[in-house]
Amino acid sequence: VKYVEQSHPELMANLSSCRSPQQMLGALCKTVLPDELGIHRQELVVVSIMPCTAKKFEARRPEFARDGQPDVDYVLTTQELAQMIEEAGLRFAKLPPESFDMPMGFKTGAGIILGNSGGVTEAVLRYAVEKISGHQLENPDFHAVRGEDGLRFRTLNVDGTELKLAVAHGLNNAQNLLEMIQQGECEVDFVEV
Repeated sequence: VKYVEQSHPELMANLSSCRSPQQMLGALCKTVLPDELGIHRQELVVVSIMPCTAKKFEARRPEFARDGQPDVDYVLTTQELAQMIEEAGLRFAKLPPESFDMPMGFKTGAGIILGNSGGVTEAVLRYAVEKISGHQLENPDFHAVRGEDGLRFRTLNVDGTELKLAVAHGLNNAQNLLEMIQQGECEVDFVEV
């Protein structure tokens, strides 16, 4: 969002109005968990672990706060977490097995894939196809848009309509994709960065 605001403000109308998964979960935690835990919202600290350093800036945006308190209090990158684990001398293989905390449980398979590059694209398409066509997407091959390398493209046929997807990993690839679109080298219906 910040990149588009600063570099391509003419494209702001094309951005999704949805919050990122990080901000959705932060707001949900700050809304639901205080009642369940019997504490005040101000006492709950939400820490997000994300691969992208841009999430640190995102969590500080004023629109992602209520009454001056952010929905996500702290953001650590996966690299920072790995370094903390290493410095603490934790060895997961030596820890006794435990069940995961599941304060909100699993609701959909789409929710599980959101953390993967290309996961938002897959989740949105699965939902859109079901809403548009009334049936689930049968055996979709989303491997073409998953992963962390460069630019990836995929075309899906949904009831005779071709949907063209692109996933750009990182801002350099996003810039390259925007240039390709502006120069007429490619046409896409949905972009995930």
